[in-house]
Amino acid sequence: MDFIKKALEKIELESLVVYLDNTGYLILFFVFLTLLIYLFFSLLLKLFFKKSNSKLERKQPSLNEIIDSDNLKINDDNDFIDVLAAIEEEMAAVRELYVGGYISKGIYISETDRLYEKAKIFGL
Repeated sequence: MDFIKKALEKIELESLVVYLDNTGYLILFFVFLTLLIYLFFSLLLKLFFKKSNSKLERKQPSLNEIIDSDNLKINDDNDFIDVLAAIEEEMAAVRELYVGGYISKGIYISETDRLYEKAKIFGL
């Protein structure tokens, strides 16, 4: 505080030395006011601009959804290609599970047979 008083006397502003004792309270008031304004605006922004947490997951249709043996109709080549791609993806997924040790040999064989039967429906 003495340093500030001497600096004010050097630049001939002795009249401000009287107010120097109250500057501590003034600085504390401005810091408190700044924090209040920050909290107010952050609360205001959170209320009006909520983030949407609904991230849309892109779910690929399973083979059972694509192939319904009761309503089996292939209208064009694109449906046929979709079915082939779904069978191929599911076969690759089952193989990865087997190689990774997540499923047993019996489950791998039964899943492979199931996919083979679905492929046989299309004459593959």
